[in-house]
Amino acid sequence: QPTATHRFRTQHSEIADIVSKIETILTKPTWSAQAQDIRQAFSELSAKLRIHLALEDDVLYPRLARHADSKVRDLAVSYQTEMGGIRQAYEDFLSQWVHSGKLLTDPAGFQAATKGLFAALKDRIHRENTAVYTLVDSVGW
Repeated sequence: QPTATHRFRTQHSEIADIVSKIETILTKPTWSAQAQDIRQAFSELSAKLRIHLALEDDVLYPRLARHADSKVRDLAVSYQTEMGGIRQAYEDFLSQWVHSGKLLTDPAGFQAATKGLFAALKDRIHRENTAVYTLVDSVGW
């Protein structure tokens, strides 16, 4: 029997795999020669991330914010307030770096921006897996 958050956890795993793939490419000194692979990986990441964030931000967190248990409500409101900006940050990153081609004209800036974005994304995933999803699995929707 899958947990209430099984789907969300699976999506987190898929997102983490794509992030790891991009990070691996960026560790290579000649990564700019793989710009098309990076763009493709970001396209895959975008597809997964947009669906996932829409489910969380538009369905999961609003639903949890109305939960009977005040602990669940408080956590949901806190997390949504604190981490809700990642969707827009990701879209801004794509526009500034990936779609514009700036990843090749400012490779150091692209690497730094990618590192910052991925750190925020990994933090959100970790915190949701360990706090939000664990709580939801124990008390239910």
